[in-house]
Amino acid sequence: MDYGQILRRAWQITWKYKLLWVFGFAIALCRGQGGGGGSFNFSDTFSRGDMQNRNIPISPEVLRQIEQFVNSPAFWGLIVGLIVLILLLSLLSIAIGAYARGALVRSVNRIENGEGIDFRQAWEEGKISFRPLFWLELILSLPSLVIGLSILGIMLVFFLNLMRSGILTSEFSPDELVRQLGLLAPFALVAFCGLICLGLIIQLLVAIFTVFGSRAIVLEERSVMASFGRAWEVFTKNLGPILLFALILFGINLVVGIVLAIPIAILFAGIIVLSIGATMSGLWPVLIVIVVGMVFIIAILSALVGGVYRVFVETLWTLVYRQLVGLSQPSGVDQATSGMPELTSP
Repeated sequence: MDYGQILRRAWQITWKYKLLWVFGFAIALCRGQGGGGGSFNFSDTFSRGDMQNRNIPISPEVLRQIEQFVNSPAFWGLIVGLIVLILLLSLLSIAIGAYARGALVRSVNRIENGEGIDFRQAWEEGKISFRPLFWLELILSLPSLVIGLSILGIMLVFFLNLMRSGILTSEFSPDELVRQLGLLAPFALVAFCGLICLGLIIQLLVAIFTVFGSRAIVLEERSVMASFGRAWEVFTKNLGPILLFALILFGINLVVGIVLAIPIAILFAGIIVLSIGATMSGLWPVLIVIVVGMVFIIAILSALVGGVYRVFVETLWTLVYRQLVGLSQPSGVDQATSGMPELTSP
């Protein structure tokens, strides 16, 4: 297998057929990843003496209202509504991602078969495999959804136990808070570590079945359940080439991330400088407009780069899959115009 040739071909298709970028943006948005972290150092915010003296910068009336809300049915209604909203947004994200992936993979397959493609045709291609791809991605999303809801449940248990310690009442005792945290912290630590490890394993399996299962459905017209077996068969029988391409994509992803981080860091630095200036001058309306504008620019920049990169990745795996399973290779229409040699099966 000519790795360099496949990489060049994937980029050539990505750059030449910019109509595919729309579907790449959709997949990138639906598969958006984020990360964050933080530390909770209570000693930096409230000292023990401050808590005992009730020097908390929140009025007693606000604390009372918060406590009443947490103890009311409206609080649980909010929790249920949040869960329902998460489920609905997840279903919408899965549907959009499945349609876009089907359109992208089938369009690349048409291009490699020497057929023409325009946006209308690409859009129609997405309809053909939408239903099985939707069910495949729904099944693959369930473990991550369960883990996410489990983490939400752990956070809710933490919050309710803190409320029971009387943190928002005049009877609040720092010793009771420390006792509650001491009881919950080991459980939460073990649960979080277990969920993270389980999540990593699940994400690896999800990636395998998403990449190869979706192409088994689109390119070989396999059923949803048959696509799992086919994906595992292709992965295990071609472990070397697949891992090599995965490492190459990891390196490309790292470079793209670093390149993208430079302008984002500059924009964030600008936001900080402008925030300091606006704070000292009292120009809050100007600050809000500038911050919103810069955040919008960052979001657009990330979406553009992420969308194009997603087209490249999906195209690459489609080309790799075609070679691994010995599908018919392009007969020359696009290659003749581009000067690229035909890709041959291994």
